[in-house]
Amino acid sequence: MKHVTIIWFLFFSIIQVLGQPVLAGQAPAKVLTEKLVEQDKTQFAPMQGILYFDTVCNASTEVGGLVSEVYFSNGATVKKGDILVRLNTDFIDQDIRLKQTQIQGLDLRIEHAKKDLERYVKLLDQEAASETDFEHLSYAHKELVKERDALKVNLEKIRLKKNKSVIRAPFNGIILEKDVDRGNWIQPGKSLCKIGSTGDLFVNVPVNESLLKFLGRGTPIRVVLHAFDREVTGHMEGILPRACEKTKNVSLKIRIPAQTAVAENMSATAYIPTSPKKNLKKIPRDAIILRQGKSIVYTVVDDKAKSIPLNIIFFKGAYAYTDTACLAPGMAVIVDGNQRLMENQPVNNLGGHL
Repeated sequence: MKHVTIIWFLFFSIIQVLGQPVLAGQAPAKVLTEKLVEQDKTQFAPMQGILYFDTVCNASTEVGGLVSEVYFSNGATVKKGDILVRLNTDFIDQDIRLKQTQIQGLDLRIEHAKKDLERYVKLLDQEAASETDFEHLSYAHKELVKERDALKVNLEKIRLKKNKSVIRAPFNGIILEKDVDRGNWIQPGKSLCKIGSTGDLFVNVPVNESLLKFLGRGTPIRVVLHAFDREVTGHMEGILPRACEKTKNVSLKIRIPAQTAVAENMSATAYIPTSPKKNLKKIPRDAIILRQGKSIVYTVVDDKAKSIPLNIIFFKGAYAYTDTACLAPGMAVIVDGNQRLMENQPVNNLGGHL
């Protein structure tokens, strides 16, 4: 008799734990639901890459000279046309003034020769001068004009040299290396700095060659820059023309928007498509519950909770995407009040939201 009493005590204790209130007519659990939608989605995988500048220039000078000013430092951001280096032009300025004076002197001589020619024309008309003397004066005038033209060309060359003594940035970029300081004497062709174009910023991502069939030129790719915890949208522009001999991985070239304060070889994660587009159901993460290591979701059938095992393809943000066949667009899944639900437990749907 004692054993029977113990058994009944345990039975009623278990009933209280597993749902005695339900059996006794407990009020339905209050829940909220959300309707499923169907979308064409591609599966993505995070893959590590590094930043690099596809366009890099070693800025140099076409003329030699003494560096009088340097207007940049390592890591500085420059815009196209910004002055990088200025060379001393004292001697050039002197040459310019000299040539200008010489041209002015020739202008006076040419004017004088022109007046002599005009007088000789009148004398020839009066037969008071020889044609030989007139020809000599005409040739002398032409030689003076040619000499002045040569001086003007020389002056333009000197002015061009002066212009070339100011070295400017060829494009918007970041100074990667600085190779010059004020007071240095530089020769033509000397590298002054290395500039990476911010307009040609790429992420190099090694991937298995089998993934190329899911990628094409212009494919948008989500990229996370870890240094700034920043997400940007890049675009596939091609591949580097050499695959790894051992792994057969190929390196994707993913162009990303211009960034400030970036450096070569910074890390980035690119989310690369690893499958063709599939018709998947979009499920809120709040609807997913882990039971015995498996993911399930509760729906409402005849005002009772019904669980459905999930096959999750991937997560993105606040949603998961599944190809579970028994889920259909428009079906309501429980997103709130689902943590303590039991199978077939009565529920009171307080309303769905999309």
